[in-house]
Amino acid sequence: MRVLLFAMPDVIWGFHLLTCLPNLGIVSIAGNVDKNLCEVKTCDLVAVGKNVKSYVEDLIASYKPDMVGFSCMTFQYPSALTLAKLVKSIDEDLLVVFGGYHPTLAYDEIASDGEAKPYIDFIVRGEGEATFNELIEAIQGKRSIENVEGLSYKHNGEFKHNKPRKPLDPNQIKLPDRASRIVKDCFHIFGRKADVSETSRGCTLNCSFCCITQMYGRTFRKFTIKRILEDIESVRKTGAKSLLFVDDNITLDVERLEKICEAIVEYGYDDMHYFVQASVSGIASKEELSKKMAKAGFKGVFLGIEAVSEKDIQTLNIKTKKKSIETVEKAEQYLKENDIIVLGSFILGNPEDEEKDFWNALETAKKLQLDIPVFYLVTPYPKTRLREELAGQGLIVNLNEYSKYDCFHPNTKTKSLTSDQVSFLHWKICEKWFDNLKWLKYNKIKKHYPTYHIKMVTKTWPKHLWKNLQTTFKIKNEKELYMEDIGNRKAVYSTLKNIV
Repeated sequence: MRVLLFAMPDVIWGFHLLTCLPNLGIVSIAGNVDKNLCEVKTCDLVAVGKNVKSYVEDLIASYKPDMVGFSCMTFQYPSALTLAKLVKSIDEDLLVVFGGYHPTLAYDEIASDGEAKPYIDFIVRGEGEATFNELIEAIQGKRSIENVEGLSYKHNGEFKHNKPRKPLDPNQIKLPDRASRIVKDCFHIFGRKADVSETSRGCTLNCSFCCITQMYGRTFRKFTIKRILEDIESVRKTGAKSLLFVDDNITLDVERLEKICEAIVEYGYDDMHYFVQASVSGIASKEELSKKMAKAGFKGVFLGIEAVSEKDIQTLNIKTKKKSIETVEKAEQYLKENDIIVLGSFILGNPEDEEKDFWNALETAKKLQLDIPVFYLVTPYPKTRLREELAGQGLIVNLNEYSKYDCFHPNTKTKSLTSDQVSFLHWKICEKWFDNLKWLKYNKIKKHYPTYHIKMVTKTWPKHLWKNLQTTFKIKNEKELYMEDIGNRKAVYSTLKNIV
């Protein structure tokens, strides 16, 4: 039996400018399938570029799989469904399985959707390693499909949902099979060949906007240091020079992160460049942590600032992650002092937000001298508490057009701003960031990645300067430029969709 697993091509152009990364989930599934049962190949469509449809058609024709799987986040779900339809048009007997965050969150909605149901045979909910392996066994008659936990399957045209699978024991999860990748050489961070790994799964916090708990429950499960080092060695064998740890909240255990850093140094793996996402409170809790991270080769941290006002902190329920603006300043200071690039995220468009809150986020980003600020718009993901609260207040303007659930499209309004006003304000602060010429001097990107820094600047700043000239000489006004940008595939906040 042959299986082909795809990760979707949809990306945010601003992120795609910095990095192109593979999907960890599908290679982890490939690494945990019994090789005596089937052969698994994986394909990251993000690395394919244009003409994805024809690429998929050609790959299916050459590989001749018996099953095709699609992993997708919420904003990628429409693309996954488009490709599922394509697969069934090629061969209606090909089995199609969906998995990943969105199918886990919205499996019941997908199962009852008359448009989607004919093209999907199975939905793997939650962690897929054990469920997928048992699904293959069931297809081959080696176990009852009714007993495969975490699986939804179609029977007589209707979906049946088996009971959920408990979170996996990390000691039972084998290393990812990166050799299963069909596309191997297009992944990078700041132009340096890169890959992804994990040291833990899950998060015990209860942020109202986050869907992680729907994937893993409120758990924090840790891989052993030995296993982490083995996976780093596996990555090194691919030729990667940089590595992103995709942990949901690696700083839940600061002492453990320190031990990981120490082990990286001890085993001589500190010649690689490491990147991680982290909580403000975790980084701020211990000055020594940032020093050890820098020594181990950590070059960048995606810092979840998320909110700077007390009302938004309460709405997002992030009090345990960030106690005050002083905590943010301390975390940023520790990282900066150790020459670690800081990407800081803000979530805007919350129910109580007014125009001043957007400008306050911009001024905070400037004051902190962030290397890269990321201004997200609040997004009501399925099954999150925030979605329920916003729906109850009548603030969701786009309930299920999921292609816009990318954190950069306005899917909500606030109590004082329409969704159009939210979108326009978001555009304005993104543009105004480029007026911050001091950034060219203080940012750490140019120190670690000078060549790529020049590439980034030449791709973004001239466009902004041209816009400024147009407004200065009254060729166009801000609203006209905004209207052009919201349809521009290469605006900083735009979603690139390469399926044609």
